[in-house]
Amino acid sequence: MGIFDKVKNFIDNSDEDTIDEDIENVYDDSADDTYSSDSAEPAKSFSDFSTSSRTSSISSTPNIVDLRSSSRTPVVLKKLDRYLDVQSVADVLNEKRIVILNLETCPADDSRRIIDFLSGVAYANSGDIKKVAGKAYIITPDSVPLSGDVLEDIESMSEGYFD
Repeated sequence: MGIFDKVKNFIDNSDEDTIDEDIENVYDDSADDTYSSDSAEPAKSFSDFSTSSRTSSISSTPNIVDLRSSSRTPVVLKKLDRYLDVQSVADVLNEKRIVILNLETCPADDSRRIIDFLSGVAYANSGDIKKVAGKAYIITPDSVPLSGDVLEDIESMSEGYFD
């Protein structure tokens, strides 16, 4: 008998009962005991966590915001004599600064073009532009609201921006 015959006899002699026994031996009931619900820890709920540990970590890193910083928005005074200087005012507005614009020495046609251009810049930045005197305007970013009796009086007296 050769080696191949021995292997063939070994394979052919194995019957299904021994295979079933082997499978039953692999599946052991003791494995079920390790995963039983009695030995498992219950899941922690939100109420199990202490609030003292959370408050101590919060108080160690305070989130302090200076509320006065928003009131310290820089105000820039600009006096324009011609339309070619309007870009410098637009740059200041894009930096979210308040601009007080004086157009007393500017010709009427240039004043109209300047106000039109700066109204577009203010609109793009969600800001506001108001006339505060004859040829003086205030242009504010969206973080600075404009209100007051003087502004309402000027708006009610004047017919528009260009009198």
